[in-house]
Order: sequence, then C-alpha cells, then structure tokens
Amino acid sequence: MRSIMPGEPRHAPSSIGAAAPNAAEGVEKELFDQSRAALEVYDARLRVLRSNPAALALRGLSAELVIGADLKDLDGSLPLSPIMRLVLETRSPVLDRPMSACPATDPDREHEYAVTGYPIKRAGHLRHAAASMIHDVTEQNRKQRELDLLNVARTSIGSTLDALRTAQELADIVVPDFADAIAIDLMEAIFTGDAPMGPVTVALPMRRAAFKARERQAVGAYPVGGASPFASHTPYTQALADLRPRLISAVPESGGWLARDHARAGFIAASGVHSLIVTPLTVHGLVMGLASFYRDGHHSEPFNEEDRSLAAQLAAFTAVCLDNARRFTREHTVAVTLQRSLLPRVSPELAAVESAHCYRTGRYGAHWFDVLPLSSCRVGLIIGYVPGEDLRAAGAMGRLRTAASTLASMDLPPDELMAHLDDVTQRLAHEYDTSPATLHEAQPPFTASCLYVTYDPVTRQCSAASAGHESPLLTTPEGVASALEVPTGAHLGQGVPYDLLTTRLPVGSLLTLYSDGSAERHPTEARERASRLREVVRTKAPPAQVCDEVAYEVLRDTTPVDGAALLVARTRSIAPDRAPSWTFPPEPASVPEARRAARRQLSEWGLEDCLPAIELVVSELATNVTLHADGPIRLRLILDRRLTVEVHDDADTAPHLRHARLLDEGGRGLFLVACVASQWGTRYEDTGKTIWAEHEFSSPAGDVDCRAAA
Repeated sequence: MRSIMPGEPRHAPSSIGAAAPNAAEGVEKELFDQSRAALEVYDARLRVLRSNPAALALRGLSAELVIGADLKDLDGSLPLSPIMRLVLETRSPVLDRPMSACPATDPDREHEYAVTGYPIKRAGHLRHAAASMIHDVTEQNRKQRELDLLNVARTSIGSTLDALRTAQELADIVVPDFADAIAIDLMEAIFTGDAPMGPVTVALPMRRAAFKARERQAVGAYPVGGASPFASHTPYTQALADLRPRLISAVPESGGWLARDHARAGFIAASGVHSLIVTPLTVHGLVMGLASFYRDGHHSEPFNEEDRSLAAQLAAFTAVCLDNARRFTREHTVAVTLQRSLLPRVSPELAAVESAHCYRTGRYGAHWFDVLPLSSCRVGLIIGYVPGEDLRAAGAMGRLRTAASTLASMDLPPDELMAHLDDVTQRLAHEYDTSPATLHEAQPPFTASCLYVTYDPVTRQCSAASAGHESPLLTTPEGVASALEVPTGAHLGQGVPYDLLTTRLPVGSLLTLYSDGSAERHPTEARERASRLREVVRTKAPPAQVCDEVAYEVLRDTTPVDGAALLVARTRSIAPDRAPSWTFPPEPASVPEARRAARRQLSEWGLEDCLPAIELVVSELATNVTLHADGPIRLRLILDRRLTVEVHDDADTAPHLRHARLLDEGGRGLFLVACVASQWGTRYEDTGKTIWAEHEFSSPAGDVDCRAAA
C-alpha cells in the first residue's frame, strides 16, 4: 500500500474520480450537439431519446415533436425505421446504408445519405437500444460520379480515328446518367480533314454527327448525317461566337430565342426538355463542332454550374479526339490521292490479254498493280502490297512500282525480276529502318509482297513468281476456277531466291490477281472474301464485268479495312499465220535467204511499205549471228498492232550498241537497227538470246534519217 506523503490531501483521488465522468459527459453532449452528422439515440421500442440539431434540421421538426416520438411515425421525412429495426433484430451494426430523401432544408432537391445504425452496449448490456448516424454524401457522390464519368470518357472516347464514331462514343457515355439526350454537330471541315476555323460568327455548314436520347423513339431536330443549321441569336450561335459554354437552367423561361429555331423548339417541346447545356468543341481556339446536352422529366434537377463544368471537360477531351480524327483524315486523304496518282487509271489495249482492275483504298498500307507491255506482244501482270502507315506505304509503293516497271522492260523472267526487286526492297528497308522518324515511332520492319506473271500470246506460255503473295486464280474457258499454284517465296527484302512456275494456258483463260490487305491481320475475313471471289470469277464475262461483280458481291459492305486490289486478265492468242518463223544455218549465205523470207511474208500481209526498214533489220541481225554468235539463225515475224522482228541465236553474249567513227568499217549494225525501229532490245531465254525490234506502221522507214550512220 502506497504511503501518504506529508501535505497530500487524504481524499484527493476520490474527488478526481468523481469529477472525470461528469467532464466526459459534458464533452459527449457537446460533440453530440455540434456534430455535422445527424445523430439520434433510440430505446428498445425505437422511440427517439435524443436527436441532435443536425438531425432536427434534416427532419424540419422541433425537438418537442421528435423526442419521444416513435421512429416509424417520422419515416415520412426520413425512412430510418427499417434500418434501425434490422439493427435491433441482429444486434449488429449496419454500416453506410445508402438512402435518398428530400431534406427540409432543401425540399426541392433529393439528397443522398449514408446511414450507419449500431446497437449501444455498456459492460456487455444494452445501455440504450440503438443509435443512428446520418451523413449527407450528395456532394461526395456527385464528385465521384463526375470522376467516374471522366474516367470512362478517357478510356472510351477516341477508340478509333473516325469523327462520327468519336461523336457517338460521347453520346453513349453521357446518356442516360448525365443527360437525357445529346446532339453533336460537327463542322464540315472535320470530315474532309481541312483545318477548322476559330470562333464562328457567320452561318457555316455543320453536320449532325450523333444523337442519342433516353427514349429510343425520340427523334432529334435533324437526322444524323444531314445538315444541321443554327438560327442566329440563340445559345448555340452564342457559344460558337465566343467559345464559352452556355447553361440554360430553365429552358421554357429563358426568352424568345426558341422562336428563331423552330426545328429545335419542336424537339424541346416534344421531349419536355427543361434544362440545356451548349458546349463548343474546341482545340486551341479552333471550332470542331457543338455538343448540346438536354434534360427532361427523367432528371428532375436542372443542370447547374457543376454540370456545366463537367460538360466542358467532356467536350474538351472529345474535341482533342476529333482533331486527331481530322488530322488522320487529312493524312489519309493525301495518302489516297498519292496512291491513286501512282497507279494506272485505264488498262492498256494489248494483243495478249484483255484486262481490267478494281481498287479499294484502306486505312493502312498501299496496294499496287500494273499491266506491263513486253516485247514480242507479251504482257506482264504485277500486283503487290506494302504494309505500313499510309504516306510511308504510298511512297514505298510508288518506288517499287517504278522499279518493277523498269525491270520488266529488261525482259527479265519473273523469278529474276523478283530477285532484283528484292534487292531494291532491301535498300528501301535500310533507308526506312534507319530514318529518325522510324526509330522515334517504333515502326515495324519494312517489307512488301508481290506477284509477277508473264504471258506470251504466241506460245500461250505463262510464267509466274511470288514473294509472299497469294497465288492467282485461273478460270478455264469452261468456267472452272482454281488456284494457279505459284510457289510462294518470302516477302520482299529477305534476300532469298524465288522459284518459277511455267505452264501453258488455254486461249480465253481468266487470270485473277488479287491483294487483300487484311489477309495477315484478319485472316478469317480474308478467307471468306477469297471464297466468294472464287465463286464470282467462275464466269465467261469480260474482265470489266468481272470487276464490277467483284465490287458488288465481294467488296461491297465487306471492304477490307486495309484495302484491296484486283487485276483481271483474259488471255488471247496470236494465230500461227501472224507469227511465222524460219531457221537458217549460221553462214553468210543465209542472210539474203532471211531477207527474201521476210520480203515474201510482208508481201502476203500487204506491208510492202515496210520492206526497206524490215529488210535492213533482218539483214543486220542475221549478219550479227554469223559474225558474233553460235547456232542457227532463227527468224520470226509477229504481226499485231505493230510489226516485230525477232532473231534468236544460241550465244549468251550481250549485244552492244556502238557509235562508229567515220573511218570504221564496222560497228554500225545495231545503230542502224535502232534508227529504223521504234524499240529494240534483248531477251535471254533458257538457251541463247533473242534480239527483237519493233516497227510502227505509222512511221515508214523513209521518215527515219539514217544518214548519220553512213
């Protein structure tokens, strides 16, 4: 036991212990009365024992009417009895139960509350039956809903680079939680990619991009996709003029501006709109469009200043997405224009094939195709695809098409042309992959696919090689379609060789070369289109009609996102009497024999006017075989829209055009051929080479000045 020190009061501890409970009860009463939360205490029969000023203000009743009253009788203003009865039955607390009510302090506005009920115990026994604590969470919940709505907007709006889709995404987010209806009108420039304007002070064309209402049968003032004009001196034009949002809390009482806009006045009257927010969609002071938020009877509360701030934030984020879509549209328009300028507009008239093409631009990559006239009435058909961003792919496509056309003019077989085109692609890939833009944007490695087919109408021989491209379809004259199984090599730029397919085609066969940009990214859709394409080309129709049917049956409503290209060619043949050939021994005496054979054939064709030029060409080419080549002299004449002279030998040496000096006795043969022929060249084959020269009927030999060679 502790000793009492001298001078210490003997009964001090006892007096302090008595005062402490009284002081605690005083603090408890002050906390109870001054709490901003509504607090009440009930007995076991749920009669109100205590109610603090916040609870009395919430009910709008005096203490005399509340204290001692049955809680159930007070549910009219605040339905607490079901919650507190559950507390008594379970003898466990109920935490943050949501409840809505219109408090006496704000009877026209519904508030949201979080109610906590708990039993009151002391030393294991009920001191009183229960107590409640009521927090007004209206503002807290409103801010949370705003944050949630903004978060959904940031993750949902702008999922595509499409202005119409972006506008519809905003509409889907705000209706019905924030607004009962919304209309979004965009400047016409947004859809063309042109630069938007600043504050709008004159009537400009706008298009209704999206409309959504809580009631599905509701119809806006103007149809989606159509023009959406605005009358002057209305909240809409005011917002466009100063780029500030407008809040109309009470539309029926806002003035006579509705009389100026009959279409919107009709919509407002039919929908029962009572509140309106008009927000311009702007980026850096440039107008993209206008968003109009409406509330009707489904929202009893009109829009307020906080709602206007939220609408402005939604509009600002949407405007940025719309500007991204506009910029993409502009870049895509430039890329499409560039692509179309780099592709042939009409198919050439050729003896070998009758051709037509169909082209659909996409949002990614660039397709290319060409019909290339070759020597001796032959033709080359080429198609390819360059993946990548629009402008980058379009530029690469143009360079590859130019390179392929140049290589084809050298009469290279398809596998060799593909190998040289692979070298070009490797150089392009190095340029693109090492450019600062590619390194900054982390672009995928540059590559391309290509298919090249040649056809000879004299021999009906078809040769083809593929660099990662789909095989062409071959439709027989009887209408049976199948794939021409061309060995599919690696994509261009890999540095690997390519295999060659050679076959003979029946006259009237239909070759279908197609390029589906979505084949790798969306293979299932591509296979479905390829299946429908195979059915469409089972026809004897002309190529132009085939392209029309493909456009309607295959590409309509299912155009690949990455575009598509189609090249169709029906094969022809040149009759044997239009392509006679002769073989002579490799000796000087054969040269005059070759001239006589050519003279007789031209006389049969009625082309005596061409005799001087053709005799000169035959004489010089045949003489070159006897002097510089091996094997017999094989002469062939081909008559079509022009006359072609071919001389074949077994040597692999390349002919060389020389410019002889005055005193030189030789070296003028090919120079003379070049003077009288419209074109000439060399084609290497499996054995030996063929030197050919073409003569236009409209350019007689007498018009050609060959005196420089004499």
